[in-house]
Amino acid sequence: MVRAGIEQVYVTDATVGGTVSLTGPGTPTQSKVADTFGSVVFRGLTQGSTVTVTDESTAASQTVRVLDVDEPPSDAFYRAPLMQAGLNYIPMRDGTLLAIVVRPPVGLSVSDGPFPTLIEYSGYAVSGPQDPLADKVARLLDPSLPGDPLTPGGETFVGGVLARLAGYATVSVQLRGTGCSGGESDLFDLPSSYDGYDVVETLARQPWVLNGRPGMIGISFSGFSQIATAATRPPHLAAIVPLSFLGRVWDVGRPGGIFNTGFAETWLADRVATARPAPSDGAMDYANTLVATDANCKENQRLRLQTRDGDGIFRNTVLNLEDYQRRDLEQRLDQIDVPVFGSLQFQDEQTSAYAMLNLNKLTERNPRAWMTLSSGEHNDSLSPDTIVDLFQFLDLYVARRTPDLKVGLYLTTSIIFGSGGAGLPFPSLAGLRFGDALRRWELRPQYSFGVERDKGSGNGASGTRWKFTSSSFPPAGATTSTWYLSADGALAPRPPTAGVDGSAAYVSDPSRRPASSSSGWTQVPSNNGLGFVSPPMAADAVVAGPIGADLWVSSTASNTDLQVTVTEVRPDGKELFVTNGVQRASFREVTGTDPIKPNIDFTSSSPLQPGANRVRVQVLPVVHAFRTGSRIRIVVAPVGGDRRVWRYDSVDDGVAPTNSLFFGSSTPSSISLPLATGVEPPSPIGSCPSFGQPCRSYQPLANGG
Repeated sequence: MVRAGIEQVYVTDATVGGTVSLTGPGTPTQSKVADTFGSVVFRGLTQGSTVTVTDESTAASQTVRVLDVDEPPSDAFYRAPLMQAGLNYIPMRDGTLLAIVVRPPVGLSVSDGPFPTLIEYSGYAVSGPQDPLADKVARLLDPSLPGDPLTPGGETFVGGVLARLAGYATVSVQLRGTGCSGGESDLFDLPSSYDGYDVVETLARQPWVLNGRPGMIGISFSGFSQIATAATRPPHLAAIVPLSFLGRVWDVGRPGGIFNTGFAETWLADRVATARPAPSDGAMDYANTLVATDANCKENQRLRLQTRDGDGIFRNTVLNLEDYQRRDLEQRLDQIDVPVFGSLQFQDEQTSAYAMLNLNKLTERNPRAWMTLSSGEHNDSLSPDTIVDLFQFLDLYVARRTPDLKVGLYLTTSIIFGSGGAGLPFPSLAGLRFGDALRRWELRPQYSFGVERDKGSGNGASGTRWKFTSSSFPPAGATTSTWYLSADGALAPRPPTAGVDGSAAYVSDPSRRPASSSSGWTQVPSNNGLGFVSPPMAADAVVAGPIGADLWVSSTASNTDLQVTVTEVRPDGKELFVTNGVQRASFREVTGTDPIKPNIDFTSSSPLQPGANRVRVQVLPVVHAFRTGSRIRIVVAPVGGDRRVWRYDSVDDGVAPTNSLFFGSSTPSSISLPLATGVEPPSPIGSCPSFGQPCRSYQPLANGG
C-alpha cells in the first residue's frame, strides 16, 4: 500500500528486505530497503508532485500525488468521523490514524453536550484511555495502589484534570508516531503540524462541541503543539492557551551553539524511545498494553521503524540549518491570528526563557494575544493566579460566556496545587455581562509580569509577590543601561578612559564545578572565572527584558565556551541567581545592532583569531528588581553549574584553555541591561532562594569581583 503525505510518501506491505524505489518527473530517484514490517518512508518530496513507487521484488507499482498543504480535505472528510467518549481513531488527510481520547467535563457524559471543548495535543502519553482525575483521587485515598498502564501520564493534568473541573470537555490527541497513533514521529515538521489542523476541523463538526469551535490548551509539549497548529490557521480554531512553550528547537538543543547534554539530550532520547513500535522497552505503557487487543493500535505501529533518530540528528547538526529551521516555532508566531493566552517563566529549567526573545512577532501582529511572563520554573505557568486568568480567557473566547467561579477548581485547590500553596483568587470578570467582560478583557495590556515567586512553607504552588503590565516586552519606555567590566573586578556605568587598557585571565575548566545546580548552586572556583560587581544601587532598578553581553576575548585554544551569569549581591551578603546565557566563541557573527538582543548567526562559525575577538552572548530575558543597596554581579566562567537540568558538551572539556577578557577603550567588554521606567518594586526584598532562583553566600573571585 502506498499513501501520499505532505512532502512524504508512506509504503507498507512491501517485500521485507527488498528494494523499494520512487521516481517521478523532476523528482530525483530514491531507493530504500523495506524494514522488517515491510515499510518505507520517502521524504523531502515536492508538494503537488506526482511520483511512482515500485516494489522491485514484485514489480508492483503505484502512482500517487504528494499532498499540498494549500489543498485541505473536503467538508465531508471532516464530517465522517463520529467521536465518542473514550479512545477513538481519527483519520488525517494522509490516511494516518491518530489515537484520540474524548473526556467530557467531570460528572457529565457526551450526551449532555454541547460543551466548550479543548484540544490537548502532545507527544507525551496523553491518550491512555483511563480517567486521570479518577486515578489521582484513587491514589490519594490509597497511595499503595499499583500503577495502571492505561492511565495517561501527568502531562494530561491541564486538560484531563483542570479543564474538566472547570466545565470543559478535553480531547487528548496523541502525536503521530507515538503511543497508539499511526505514522512516524517528526517533532512538528509539516505532517504533524497539519495533523493539528485536521483534528481541529474534525472536532468542529462533532455535535457535542459548543459553537463548533474548539480551543487548545496545554503545557510544554502540548504548549508548543498549539503554536505549530495555530500557525496553519484552521478555520474553526477558537483560541489557544500555550504554557511553558519553546521558541526554537535550536535554542534548547544547542543554546549558544553548545549541545545541551542535560534536558535536551534526555528529552530527545525519550522521544526516540517512545517512537519505538509497541510492545517494546521505552514505548508508552498504554500502547504496550493495548497493542495485544486493539487492532488499530497494533496496525499503527507499522511505520515506527522508519522514524529518524532525532537524538543523533540534532546532536550531529552543529549549525542551525534545515532540521532545526523546519522546527523553528518562533518563525511561526506571526502566522497566528486566533486569540492567545500564553505563559512563560524566566527561570524555566527545561525549555528556558529563549521563547521570550521574539514574542513581538506574535503580539505586534495579533492584538488579541496576551502573555504572562513571570519568575519561576517550568510548571509555574500553572500557578493559581495564572489559572484564574486562563479560564477567564477561555470562557470569553471558547465558551463565549461570562467568566464565572470554577467551583470544581476551588473545592479541590489543596489536591491540585498542594498544601501550603497560594489560594485561587476570585475571577475579576465574574458577574459582568458577556459584552462588558469581553471589552474589559480586551483593554488589558498584552503583557503581564509576575515577579519574585517566594518559597512557601508547604509543598504547594506559589503566586508571585508583585505584578505590573505593559504593551510590550521589554516594557514600553524601557531604557538600555550599559555597564563596563574592568580588570579589578569592578562593574562601572561609564566606558573605560581613552588609552587605558587592561585584561584578566581565567582557566576555562568545566570539570572544576558540578555540571548543573541540581544538588545545589555552587561557587565558581578561584581562577576558574572572573567576577565583576557594581557599587551598591542608589535606587531600586528593575531589569526587564533580554540582556546582551559584549565581550572581547582571547584564548589559548582555537575555540572556547563562555557563560555569563547575572546575580544580585544583597546587603545581607547573600547572592541570588537572576539569569544567565552561554555562547560558543566560534559563533561571532551578528545581524543587527541591538545591544540587548545581538541576534547571533548560528549558520556559520570560525575559529578564534590571535588577540582580542569580539564575542556577543545572549543572556536570557528576565524581570528582576535590584533593590537599593544591592549590587549587580556579572560572572564570566566555563559553562555549567548554574542551571538545574541543563548541562553542556563543552569544547573546553579535557582542554581547559586559558581565556582572557579585555577591558581597554578599544576593547570595552560590557553588558547591557534593559531598565523598566515607572515600575516600583515593593518592600521588603524578596526571599533568597526563590522558585527557580538559588541562593548562596557571596564570595569574590580572584580578580576581586
